[in-house]
Amino acid sequence: MALARSFKLLSGYEIPAVGLGTWQSKPNEVKNAVEHALKSGYRHIDAAAIYDNEKEVGEGVKASGVPREDIFITSKLWNTHHKAEDVETALDITLRDLQTDYVDLYLIHWPVSFNKKDNVTRFPLHPETEAVDVIDVPVAETWKAMEALVRKGKVRTIGVSNFTRDKIEDLWKTAEIRPAVNQIEAHPYLQQPGLLAWSKEQGIVVEAYSPLANNIYNLPRAVDDPTIAELAKSLGKEPAQLLISWALQRGTVVLPKSVTPSRIDKNFEVFELPTDVFDKINALDRNHRYNFPARLGVDIFDESDPATLQKAVETWVAQQKKIRAGQA
Repeated sequence: MALARSFKLLSGYEIPAVGLGTWQSKPNEVKNAVEHALKSGYRHIDAAAIYDNEKEVGEGVKASGVPREDIFITSKLWNTHHKAEDVETALDITLRDLQTDYVDLYLIHWPVSFNKKDNVTRFPLHPETEAVDVIDVPVAETWKAMEALVRKGKVRTIGVSNFTRDKIEDLWKTAEIRPAVNQIEAHPYLQQPGLLAWSKEQGIVVEAYSPLANNIYNLPRAVDDPTIAELAKSLGKEPAQLLISWALQRGTVVLPKSVTPSRIDKNFEVFELPTDVFDKINALDRNHRYNFPARLGVDIFDESDPATLQKAVETWVAQQKKIRAGQA
C-alpha cells in the first residue's frame, strides 16, 4: 500500500501529506528554505504569526515561481487575538506578510487566550504577578469569527492546534463549521493513539508537528534514538526519513522543519515501512511531551496538577526577572 500523498479535508479541499515546517526558522534562512522546498516539489508550507517569519515565508513563495493556487499555505491565530474583534485583524496582517489573498488553512494555535496589549505581540505580562496575562475568551467566540473568515473567502479551511478531544467536543456545541484539522505534537515518544483514532472517526485530519521529537530543552530526541538509528540503517535510510515515513503511515500529515537544502530534499523522500519496523517504532511510545507551556499556568492537555503548574509559573517569572536584570 503506497503512502498517501494528500488527505481530504471536511471542507472538501486536499491537504498535501508532507509540509515544510517553519517554526524556529530564522527570518534570514526561511525565505531560501521555502523557495528551495517549493522548487523541489513541496506544495505545503506551515507558517504561524508567532514564528515571526511570515514575511520571509511569503518572499520565498513568491521567489519559487510556483503558482499560488498550487500551494497549500497554513497559518495560525496567536493567543493575543482570540477576541472576536481581533481575529480578522490578525489574519489580515498574516495575509499581507505572506503576500496572498487567502490561506488554505487557518488554525487556532493554542486553546488559551492572552490579554492583548499595545506593542506586545507574543507574551503580555500581568502587571502584578509578572506572569503571562491569561484571560478567558470563550472558544466559541473565537471560532465564530474564524467561520466568518471562511465566508469572506479569506480562509478556505479552519481548524485547531494543541486541542484535546474534550476541547474539540466543546467547540462542536456551537460550531457551524466543524474543525477539519488538529495540529498536535506527535512523534514516536508521544504517539497519542487514542486522539488519532478518534480524530479519524470524526473525519478530522491530524497534523504532526515536531515529528522528529525536536525540542528546545536539549532532551533526548527520537531522531537520535538507538533503535531508530538501527532500523534506519537496516533499510538504507536516514533516521529522519524513517520517522517522517512512519508518521505518514499512521495517517497523519507530517511537518518536518529544516533550512538546509539537502535535508529538505531528504525529508521529502518518504517510503512505506515494513510491518515489523512500523511496529518496533510504535513500541517506543513514552507519552513524553516536549512542547508544554506550563509557564502559562493553564492545564492545556489535562495532564498537570495545580501545584505543578504554579511552580512552573513561578520558575518562569523568576527566570524572566533575571534576564531583565541582566539587560538593565
